[in-house]
Amino acid sequence: MKQIKNLILLAFAFPLVMTGCDSSISGDFVENQPPSTNLTVDKINRGEEDRLSSQINISWWGVDSDGYIVGYEYAINDTSENAWTYTEKTDSTFILPISSGQSTDDVLFKVRAIDNDGATDPVGARLVYPIVNTAPTVEINSVETPPDTLFSIASFGWQINDPDGFLNIDRTEIAFNDTTDWISIPIPDNAEQNGLFISVELDNSVTGTTSGELFLGKSYIRTQIQAPNLEVGGDNTFYVRTVDKAGASSSVDTVSWYIKEQRSRTLFLNDFSGTFSGEAQALHLDLLDQNGIQPDVWIINDGQAGGGRKVRLSEAFPVNIDPTLKKTLAKWDHIYWISNDIDRNITYAQEILSDFIDEGGNLFVNIPMKGLDLSDPIFNFLPVDSLGVLTGIETGFQIPNNTEILSSPEFNGPNPLTTQRITGSYPLKPIVGAQSIYTADFKTSTLVGSTTEYDEFESVGIRNPEGNLVYFALDFRLITGNNNLSDLVNSICVGDLEFVQ
Repeated sequence: MKQIKNLILLAFAFPLVMTGCDSSISGDFVENQPPSTNLTVDKINRGEEDRLSSQINISWWGVDSDGYIVGYEYAINDTSENAWTYTEKTDSTFILPISSGQSTDDVLFKVRAIDNDGATDPVGARLVYPIVNTAPTVEINSVETPPDTLFSIASFGWQINDPDGFLNIDRTEIAFNDTTDWISIPIPDNAEQNGLFISVELDNSVTGTTSGELFLGKSYIRTQIQAPNLEVGGDNTFYVRTVDKAGASSSVDTVSWYIKEQRSRTLFLNDFSGTFSGEAQALHLDLLDQNGIQPDVWIINDGQAGGGRKVRLSEAFPVNIDPTLKKTLAKWDHIYWISNDIDRNITYAQEILSDFIDEGGNLFVNIPMKGLDLSDPIFNFLPVDSLGVLTGIETGFQIPNNTEILSSPEFNGPNPLTTQRITGSYPLKPIVGAQSIYTADFKTSTLVGSTTEYDEFESVGIRNPEGNLVYFALDFRLITGNNNLSDLVNSICVGDLEFVQ
């Protein structure tokens, strides 16, 4: 084995003996050769009527004979040294610029490769693209517009698009009533998917022409941009359009609505459906008027409830609960809410009144209670812990005719008198911390046609623990016997809840 190793060493040493110590490399030094560049498409033959869209995917490649490609630089129209953009990609989608005011243009695109020694293709590849601009589009979202009539806040949502690519959109603009006064609206990053949404808020306490402040998005971001030309007590039109980078404008989309003046710090919500809605409204408005309050009136009694179904939120309200409806309702300090069915819009009160409550608002609710499962969302809002339960042969609750509705000694209000037998209403048990301010002498009807005493809880009027909500569960039209409902409103609304005009 040792002999084999020695032979191998001699074999390697032999060339050295033959050549001596001269190990230099001879020949001519070859400088680095610059790379070359090619475009995938090297020619475009199109007539004037067959130009390309300004949004184009362009691809290229480079070759280096003595190294490898590390990147590329491209330029559009301007090929001066400071106009090149570096990339390591071999393709990209571009929105080629069209000169402002022109519908067509011929745009130069040039690209050059860079090799591993930093050498740049001195020639590069170039191609002129004949392009045509297509006007952008705009469309108002029908579910993000005001109802026919609204008070101080209106919101609008719309979609914008450009056939030449979303990046070709320069701006979107709005105007109110006068299209010589366009306002540019900032375009959010997610506008391509979600569209745009703005609200205009104004002081509508005085009739006439005024300005409103714009708020961006559903998070209600203040802009301090003023929107002029709004008409309180009149019809208004919202205009919107989109303008692309070539200056082409979309057609204008519009929606109109009426801005109602706000005259009071108290809002009257009429959710009393059916034939007797007008009668109920007249009674309650007269009682408020006797106490010096002439509220703003909002009629929300459209839609049908029944068969255990909840009514859909009134179409008189803005579709956008947050922020539009919440912030609109918060414009009042007090709300007086009537209905003939607990399955109507009061179902949504906890959500739609959150801003109103947070800003110190208080309200009076006059809606009869009926048999509901205690999992119903209304019990997250009204200060009711539970309802009376029928047992045995009992078939329903009633309050006889000529029964006084008794105020608690602590509340010390007037005692109304029933003018007929009241059926279908349930006795209430207040939640912990709430105060029963009115009770009634409930009876139960039976299968054999008799009535029996009901001796459990019998509340019909409850003040919540926070003291900003009073719920009264009997229809006022049925308790006029003592002619003292004006005093009842005074005790609850003026005295307790401190309603003011």
